[in-house]
Parts: sequence; C-alpha cells; structure tokens
Amino acid sequence: MNIKLVRSTIVGCLLLVPVVTHADLSNVHQSTNPSSESRFEVVQSQLAARWTFRLDRYTGEVMQLLLNEQKENTWHKIPVQDLPRIKNPSRPRFQIFTSGLAARHTFLLDTFTGKTWTLIFDSIPTKDGETEAIVFKPFQ
Repeated sequence: MNIKLVRSTIVGCLLLVPVVTHADLSNVHQSTNPSSESRFEVVQSQLAARWTFRLDRYTGEVMQLLLNEQKENTWHKIPVQDLPRIKNPSRPRFQIFTSGLAARHTFLLDTFTGKTWTLIFDSIPTKDGETEAIVFKPFQ
C-alpha cells in the first residue's frame, strides 16, 4: 500500500474527530436551561456537587442539595437576608451565578433592582445559641 495514501487517510480521519476542549466539558450540567417563564432552576458550581442549588426565580428562595440522615437527597433552605417579599409573583426575577473559583463567588441577583447577595458562612441564632451556617447576605 502507498505510504502517502495511508498517511493522508489517517490525517483525514483525525480531522473528522471532534475535539473536546476543557471549556466544552466545564459547562456540562452546571445549570438547567429553563424557559424564559420557568419558575425553578438548578445551578451547580464547578467546584463540587455540594454547591448545588435550586432557585425559585420568582421569589428568590434558595435551596441547597444535601443528604439527610438516611443518606437521601433533600433540599435545605438557605436563609437570604433582607429578601423582599414579592406579593403574587408572576414572572422570573432572580438569578444565581456561581464561580468555578470559590464558593464565596456565588451570587444571588434581583434582576429588577440589581440588589445582590453573596454566599457566606455566618453566625445565625438557634434555640441553643448560635451556629455557623451558609447564608446569602446582601452587599453593603
């Protein structure tokens, strides 16, 4: 067989193979792709499955995916300080952005007012005193 023909066939076949870059892989399953009127969205940081959130885009309520005592998936509400009460919400208003660099670069945005919250660990009151918990706190 002619060596030039074999080489050109191999090169031609390699050109047909799709190239998958890191950028292509990093965007896989980070968030759902809701329609413009969808009420809920699931967003996950590239850092870890621990940073998986369900956002009510109408009210701004945020839930985090956690395991319960039976090792089953469950949604746990994350407090959002100074979240406005929306009477009769009828359309999407909130978004979550989460960075692949650090969990502290996770933001909740009110797209109507521009008010922004950041995800932090903070002391919250409990019936036994205080505890450290994840909360969304507004920018100052």
